[in-house]
Amino acid sequence: MRRQLRLSLLLSTALIVPMACSSSTTPGPDGGKAGKDGGAGTGGGTAGADAAAGTAGTTDAPVDVPQDAGDAGLTGPALRGSYLVNSVLGCSGCHTPQKVGGGGPDTTKFLSGVECFAKDTGGGCLNSANLTNDATGLKNVSDTDLKNAFTTGVYPPGDAGTQYLFANMPYYQFANLSSDDATAIVAYLRTLTAVVHMAPANTGTFATRPTSAQWTPVTLAALPSPAAASTDGGADGGGDAGTDAGSASVSNGKYLAALVCSTCHTVNTSATAPLQLDATKAYQGGKEFTTTITIAADGGTDGGADAGTDAGADGGDAGPTTMSKMIQSANLTPDMTGLKDWTPMQIVTAIKMAKDEAGRTICSPMRSLPSITDQDAMDIANYLKAIPPVTNAITETCE
Repeated sequence: MRRQLRLSLLLSTALIVPMACSSSTTPGPDGGKAGKDGGAGTGGGTAGADAAAGTAGTTDAPVDVPQDAGDAGLTGPALRGSYLVNSVLGCSGCHTPQKVGGGGPDTTKFLSGVECFAKDTGGGCLNSANLTNDATGLKNVSDTDLKNAFTTGVYPPGDAGTQYLFANMPYYQFANLSSDDATAIVAYLRTLTAVVHMAPANTGTFATRPTSAQWTPVTLAALPSPAAASTDGGADGGGDAGTDAGSASVSNGKYLAALVCSTCHTVNTSATAPLQLDATKAYQGGKEFTTTITIAADGGTDGGADAGTDAGADGGDAGPTTMSKMIQSANLTPDMTGLKDWTPMQIVTAIKMAKDEAGRTICSPMRSLPSITDQDAMDIANYLKAIPPVTNAITETCE
């Protein structure tokens, strides 16, 4: 069988997938898919309802992130907030509905929330929040309550006492946002074109909000620090001159990796709530996901293109088939079982294009971050190349 969409690197959003909101993966212990979230997942900021790292039954998030029509005139914190929301954290994937009948995100309803974007096993629905500056969205939510929602998971104050967002919203990951960046996100959300959208009540297991946090965040300080110097001294010529410990590039890379990579590529300390990433195994991969892969009807034995595009070319193919498969996230440390043989530029390509070191598409829940700046992507690469290598061979891949 030909090699199909190999899982060589699974860089998270929201959260997570932030965090990928892909229908081709199923929930992990947090009730959401890491990796859209990816990076985060990748997920998105919220107030008054929940964002998601993704769960079974949702639709794939768009690769090209839509922008609000007013973005062109943004300056200062609001401009930084727009970059974080649209190019790094992937909020649109969970908060912008798709056009009826297909065709991508409906930009006329940008960040106005998605109904039943996540389902539980019994068909119960979770709706993502309207993040626009309308009364049905964030207009009546204070800046402080909004920041608390997407960094601590505390549902904006109401009459029912303290409640929390569901773990589909990666607040435990966004807890590492700097105060300035959290403020910038709020500033940007306040500029969004108001859209009237009152989501229906959540149903099933989502009908009652948690009264305590389902996840405990891991602090930035607890995540791996780089070695005393670049792991390869820059010998690979890949542009990693800034990988010395303490450099601005590595420092920024550690910050961004915590926001977009950590949840998918770090196993949890336990399978019971409150969940928490195992900081002692950060970025070593091995977290399990269920994804869907496509296989040519003849297994690719006639040398045709991957993903079944050779169907019928030799007169006998009936077309591609799909199958579910358990996979593990990749080891992102600079070990032989991880990224040792990857150049920083190859890691940048994986981040921006979701392509592995051989140019193959990386399978879900990995999503691309095409709008992240080249420098930020390189900073993440420099950080991952500078942290201590740890051996962790990944055996469950998309091959």
